Amino acid sequence: MKQFWANQSDDPYTLKKISEKDILKTEKKLGVKLPQEYKNLVLEQNGGYLECNAFPTDRPTSWAEDHIQFDHLLGIGKKEGILESDYLIKEWGLPKDIILISGDGHSWVALDYRNTIENPPVHFFDLETEEDFKIADSFNEFISKLYIDDSDDSEPDLEGLDPEDYELTYISPDDPDAITKDEVNRIFEKNNEELFSNLKLFPIQNYDDLIWLLKKIETHTNSTNDVDGALELGLVLDTVATYKKNLILENKESLETFKSIISNLNRLNDSDVEIIVNQLEDFIE
Repeated sequence: MKQFWANQSDDPYTLKKISEKDILKTEKKLGVKLPQEYKNLVLEQNGGYLECNAFPTDRPTSWAEDHIQFDHLLGIGKKEGILESDYLIKEWGLPKDIILISGDGHSWVALDYRNTIENPPVHFFDLETEEDFKIADSFNEFISKLYIDDSDDSEPDLEGLDPEDYELTYISPDDPDAITKDEVNRIFEKNNEELFSNLKLFPIQNYDDLIWLLKKIETHTNSTNDVDGALELGLVLDTVATYKKNLILENKESLETFKSIISNLNRLNDSDVEIIVNQLEDFIE
């Protein structure tokens, strides 16, 4: 049998080792039977990057004319694992009763349990083209057709690049989609979960902007019991932390406020919120 796992060091998709008992608990929680081939693989290594990186398709996708990318397989776990599926399904508007096994937000590969609880086919979901189609009748067939595609050489060479030499660009006040403090206040006053995602459009130009927004989120999460709204605010905080991590960590007040928001979200005791909380906690470890 050819090598399946790439065995990379510091692989973000490789989770802690699991047992057959852990798999049984997972199947009970999900209410489905996982493919035996999948279970064999995650017992060997619980998720990770693969030796192969592509799967052939008979139709063009947003990825390529004749294949999709498949360079990692999600293991069993809440973060970067298949137990994150429910949260990601809600976040990306995917159908229920599927289990995501790989993806990046714009496209996903999933075990499709919409019409069965065992032996699921494998489906590809392309959010850019709004397509959902079967790519294999079984997981075993799917992994048997994986191959190495080396045709894409468009990725930039980042060797030797110091992270301090570049900075992620946050939304600018000049951006036509940017919102003002007054608009932020109105969003919180309306208390509409569908509007909370727009808070990502508030331009944070300095520390005063950052702490002002964090305090707004802290106040709201301290008093709300609305799980959906709290989840949206958690996603906003995740975006802010991605772009402004150093600014948060370098100042005691912002760091304590960030921790306070995490505590407020934890109070809701919701499995979906717990996933985003785990991601937020990673920023301050």
